[in-house]
Amino acid sequence: MKLERIDIGPSPVRRGHARLTGWVRYDRPADGVAGEAYWYEVPDAFAGDLTTSGNPWLAALLPVAVTLGESLVLSRPVDARQLDNARELMLAWAHWFPQRQPVPIEADVTPSAPPGSPDALSRTATFFSGGIDSFWTALRPRAAPLDDLVLVLGTFDLAAADDAALDRVRARMQGAADAMGKVLVPITTNQMRTRLASTDPRRMSGHSMLGSATLALESRYSRVLASTSVDLDWPDGEGNESVLSELLSTSRTRFAAEGALVSRVDKTALVARSEAARGALRVCFLSGNEDNCMACVKCLRTAATLEALGGLARWPTFGGRPLPASRVARATLAEEVERYFFAELPPFCRARGREDLARAAESAIARARRHDAFRPLVRWLRRNPRVARATRWLEARVQDPVVPPGYAR
Repeated sequence: MKLERIDIGPSPVRRGHARLTGWVRYDRPADGVAGEAYWYEVPDAFAGDLTTSGNPWLAALLPVAVTLGESLVLSRPVDARQLDNARELMLAWAHWFPQRQPVPIEADVTPSAPPGSPDALSRTATFFSGGIDSFWTALRPRAAPLDDLVLVLGTFDLAAADDAALDRVRARMQGAADAMGKVLVPITTNQMRTRLASTDPRRMSGHSMLGSATLALESRYSRVLASTSVDLDWPDGEGNESVLSELLSTSRTRFAAEGALVSRVDKTALVARSEAARGALRVCFLSGNEDNCMACVKCLRTAATLEALGGLARWPTFGGRPLPASRVARATLAEEVERYFFAELPPFCRARGREDLARAAESAIARARRHDAFRPLVRWLRRNPRVARATRWLEARVQDPVVPPGYAR
């Protein structure tokens, strides 16, 4: 596959925005598609920071090339350090996902800038989704200033969101950024409408997607912080975020991971003290908008922590009502990582006098373990049109659905 050219110009759909577009041609067309345009849009206030280098395209297209098994050819020069990092990144992917082996990269190389060069940049940014991890990174005490909060729109949970929902998310995050004294930098992208969406963003390419969006503004940043979603006690090394984020670094823009030494409940405790987070905290991957569905496991474990910290009634994005322990007990914990996070709840809640929430979390974990042996059969029954509806009805009698009613995903 080849990045044939890039363009920078006004957005064809958003007034007051500029678009950076990369035109990509694939070696093997699929579904009649021989090429695609990948793009990033920013408000005109940040248009002067858009780059013409190949660095954002190396970050974005490398997981696509590896997934397709095609060489990656870039028409724009890339940073020497980033190119070395990219080869190491492919080795990490091959270790975790043996079917995805390294591919050749062809590109002209720009020399690495020496440390302390006269044109060295000074701004520091962090990825900001409005969730616990990103709020913690924005709020944690630090000696070096944090300048910008980069909100990437059109990816992950917001991939299918309409323009109105994106505008509401942007408005809430702007309010939070203003309250924290930070600059919000919204970047809209079509990544999830390209072949990048088929590269396993959750486990493999998520940081490449976020990193490429930030590298589109690489002339603005010397450092970009990535919030880790699991701490060092998590036993599964697959998708180690510290490695993946730092391997996006160039000689001018260094990526660094933060938060691996802090548990999720301790992060939540810091965020809960912030008025800036009160009206903007959003953790849900299912709602597709600025609110939280309050039915998925991610919403429920966060809500349980906030309830133990003084009551969910103070949190409008979680419904602004107290959380019954029975809701926590019915949470579906099909994945090991969710059980890991839920296991933090019992001691945390007991220490704050919420024995009811602690027992509810323990009940949810125990039920999940009991159901493990039946999960393959249940998944098969869900796919059988004759019994799928009855299967889901029976599931709903003992636990909340993995996907709440009303959401197609």
